[in-house]
Amino acid sequence: MISKARMLVVAVLCCAFLAGAAAAQAEETVQITSTGFSPDKLGVPTNVFGSARIGSTNLPVPSPITHVNVYGPPGVTLDLQGTGVCSAQVLENIGPEGCPANSKAGFGGGEGVYELAHEIINEKFTLDFFLGDNQPGHTVLEIYLNGATPVSIQLVFTAPVINSPKPYGLGFSLNVPIIKVLPEASDASALSSFLTLGAKDVAYYKKVHGQRRLFHVRGIITPKRCPSGGWPVASQFSFEDGSTVLSTSKIPCPKR
Repeated sequence: MISKARMLVVAVLCCAFLAGAAAAQAEETVQITSTGFSPDKLGVPTNVFGSARIGSTNLPVPSPITHVNVYGPPGVTLDLQGTGVCSAQVLENIGPEGCPANSKAGFGGGEGVYELAHEIINEKFTLDFFLGDNQPGHTVLEIYLNGATPVSIQLVFTAPVINSPKPYGLGFSLNVPIIKVLPEASDASALSSFLTLGAKDVAYYKKVHGQRRLFHVRGIITPKRCPSGGWPVASQFSFEDGSTVLSTSKIPCPKR
């Protein structure tokens, strides 16, 4: 029979092993590094921008991202009159140059990372955002990712615009497929990402009293009021290892 003392030693060793394993398990980190409006005024057409850094507590390459929810500030509205749309099929077959100019909804980029033969490889990428559907309540973004070097990669993502949970406003939800850059490399992940959304520089013509007049797309409209402490925003990242990280921040109120 096993003595009580030996059982106690075994139990302590098991607890120590489990604690060590938990401590060794990597954890992903997400930090929103910037967010705001440009122009930064109440109740006007604007661009919304933001950036984030992704990391791991003890691994050189974070676990690949599988899903992203971007929760925007409350009170933001959309006025998409005069915009066009572009399909995922056009982006896949032709690229961004095949999309109408008035379907452009923003741009962005970042830095991807993967491991190859025990070497960490970094790759810059760009993002182009287009409206895939501009109907109120059914707005969809089509996102074109392009990486050029050291490996050429082009992907298209579809991201519906969503009503984020309180206290947030409009946002978008994006499924990210596992990205295999090279057969012998690890699945690709990201170290950083930035974006700017808005269409305030896009113009269109409309007939008024029989005459053709130029109008500017209003796009994203800032709230008419700012709560004390600023507008809350957040990004929620889900990773291949099953973890989920919510990073929060605030957009300061405009200076009077």
